[in-house]
Formats: sequence, structure tokens, C-alpha cells
Amino acid sequence: MTEQIQFFETPKKTNKEKRNWENRFQRWSNKNLNDGLTSYGKCGYGSMCDCCEDMGYGRPCVRALNEMLRAKGKSIDYENCSFEDVWNGDF
Repeated sequence: MTEQIQFFETPKKTNKEKRNWENRFQRWSNKNLNDGLTSYGKCGYGSMCDCCEDMGYGRPCVRALNEMLRAKGKSIDYENCSFEDVWNGDF
């Protein structure tokens, strides 16, 4: 019976893993802003850009994404979701 319980339990992401994903997402966003070739990146047309209020400090795309997720009551599978999917709102 314990084997069945372990099989159906879903592992929870730690705060460190989430923060690492968020940092990579912000770096990806910053890089894509600087290349000038794509619509991805900070100050672009992402699914979370409507929630972006202040770009003066920190990680604006991550803060906007978290605000959008709270407002819509959604969550992200940080292990399996690509940055492009999140940017386009497909999560």
C-alpha cells in the first residue's frame, strides 16, 4: 500500500527550485529584449505584460508573471514548462 501512495504522490517544488526557474526566465527575457529580433523579452508583448507596473527594480517579468498567476488563480509546472510557453500564456 505504501508503494501505491508513493506512486501517486506528486513532488512539490521547493522555493529554491522556483526561484532558480524565475531567475532563468528573467535572464531569458532580458536576453531576448537585447537581441531585437523577437517579440519575446522585457517590455514585449507577453501574456503577463498587462500586470507589469514598475520596471525600476528587480525582476519585472517575474513580478508581473506572479501577479498574473495570483489574479487568475493559476500555477506553473516549473519543471516542464518552457519560457516561450509561459510568455505566450500556454501553461
